[in-house]
Amino acid sequence: MGTEELTRQEETRIGEVLVQEEYITREQLEAAIEREKGSGISLLRHIINMQHVPIHTIDEILHREFHSPKRRKADLDLGKTLLQLGAVTKEQLARAIVEEKRTGRLLGSILLDQGVVTSHVMTAALGKLYGLPVMDVEELEVDLDALMHVPEPVAARDQVLPLRIEQGALVVAIGDPRRTAAIDTVRMMSGMRVQCVLVEKEALARTIVSKYRAFERRLAKQRVSAPKHKAAVTTHVAETAVTAEKESQPMEKPTTRGEGAPEDRRRFEKLREAAENMPVVSLVARLVEGAINARATDIHLDPQRPEMRVRYRIDGILHDVMTIPERTEAAVVSRIKILANMDITETRRPQDGHFDVDSGDGSIDLRVATLPTHLGERVVIRLLSRALVGLGLNELGLDKKGVDTLKKLIKKPYGMILVTGPTGCGKTTTLYAALNQRNVISESIVTLEDPVEYELSGINQIQINPNVGLTFPTTLRAALRQDPDTIMLGEIRDVETAQIAIRAAMTGHLVFSTLHTNNAPEAIATLYNMGVPSYLTAASLAAVVAQRLVRVICPHCMTRYKPSAAELKSVGLKETVKSIHRGSGCDECFHTGYLGRTGIFEILTVTPKVRDLILENAPAEQIGRAARVKIIPDQCRDKIRRGITTVEEYLRVVGAYL
Repeated sequence: MGTEELTRQEETRIGEVLVQEEYITREQLEAAIEREKGSGISLLRHIINMQHVPIHTIDEILHREFHSPKRRKADLDLGKTLLQLGAVTKEQLARAIVEEKRTGRLLGSILLDQGVVTSHVMTAALGKLYGLPVMDVEELEVDLDALMHVPEPVAARDQVLPLRIEQGALVVAIGDPRRTAAIDTVRMMSGMRVQCVLVEKEALARTIVSKYRAFERRLAKQRVSAPKHKAAVTTHVAETAVTAEKESQPMEKPTTRGEGAPEDRRRFEKLREAAENMPVVSLVARLVEGAINARATDIHLDPQRPEMRVRYRIDGILHDVMTIPERTEAAVVSRIKILANMDITETRRPQDGHFDVDSGDGSIDLRVATLPTHLGERVVIRLLSRALVGLGLNELGLDKKGVDTLKKLIKKPYGMILVTGPTGCGKTTTLYAALNQRNVISESIVTLEDPVEYELSGINQIQINPNVGLTFPTTLRAALRQDPDTIMLGEIRDVETAQIAIRAAMTGHLVFSTLHTNNAPEAIATLYNMGVPSYLTAASLAAVVAQRLVRVICPHCMTRYKPSAAELKSVGLKETVKSIHRGSGCDECFHTGYLGRTGIFEILTVTPKVRDLILENAPAEQIGRAARVKIIPDQCRDKIRRGITTVEEYLRVVGAYL
């Protein structure tokens, strides 16, 4: 649940939690509420803008408050547990409860401040309340190899200390059992089950620092003993990433730096040294491996104050996973640039690069893009898994009728098939699934892409590069002289490309391409508005497929519930629907309630009647009715009824369709 989805009541609830946990005062919350009333800007946005609370803290509280109801209830039982242990009297507890109601602070914090209980006793009570073993921090034995599985920024921010690996599980010490988001992050980064032991919070913070310093000293010794330019990293993904760096890669001279070039050269040499330090190498490797474990499609590194914010895009939603200290930020960015064979001396212009890693599901291509910002360089890494190349039509989310319709269309000897939808809705994956239906043994298949996202065996893929004259129009003309049977255009961006593609479809070629339109009928209007004559569209177009991606309910925590009348009305379901499904949140889905995504599609087939309407320049709505298109909202409602997705996903994704 993101902040943009919260009601005013829910935002106020989060504000109350921030007061309870002493991130802000009651006065600061009330000031933010007053500003929210006058400005219309959300309460949490005001709190963030006032710089009282880091974004990741609000994200963690959102996670806890809306995905861990059992743990929230356990907070209310702390007083009872302390009574059972004989740590407080009824009178002491009553006074603390009065103070809790007056200030809104947590009961445990009040009892600690009043000196009624010690930190040791409070930890014992929390251990009993949450069913966790309690240990003395001085007795902790830390296996330094376990630290490799959790980067120090994650451990420091979330107050989690890896201890050992035991029967396939990572055992960690924590100081606050309510921080379920922290455990999810560790599970995500390590790819292992996580078992917790509870220690005193204050002592844990000091121990984390000392253990990671020891870890750094050990890595430094490994670096001294390792061959030059060969980083000793234990994880498979890390080793693969490190090999992407060329041993003989020279230090590029900062030729654009003017008179200060020698000083800049020395500065960048130091930066390269920092980027090759083992703690930084390990951090970047763990960052990549964590993203793979979490099924992330993108890694975002955003320079912020006071620390760089790191997020994974999982199932289309960005999740905070860690922050990187300012002192390490430049070295981490440089390390990524080195792996992607980019120029670390250039920090003022955008750059692109890539490197490959191996995972259990095969090779993964990581596309790196940097962008200078006011606070430093922003880095976005896109993870492209070859596993997606093998997806068939049956795995995209189409119903049986949709699969059968698309298979018939793909078998056509000529014509144009367009796939439409917003950025990130899976259009390229659908096109690749369609190409997989063609016979690469007996056919000549050419793709024109910018960029080439996945390598397809048996297919000739061309990378568009306007800098050397390889534009879509010029390359498409050249490709048509290569005797192709099937052509895939990554995107139709202008009238010239559209007209060439259409004429190719009319002269015996099957052409696949994409457009950015809201629905299938609008693609026809878009071509007309681009300047393509209606008679050409009518003669060449075979079908238009519009699509969206929605998150799938996690099968491990799926629950049935009775929706309210307002919920049903919001998505157009009848009040006769007695129950639908949602995910309650579990370890498998990182307590989001969702696991994976599926497509929802509408398919417009160009029949003779539709062709006549295109020639008449009929409105998109009339064309859609004539084609009897089952629209995206109807398809999504079907998936809600079948327990595949949720009302919330309909409103988030499909709401923009209406």
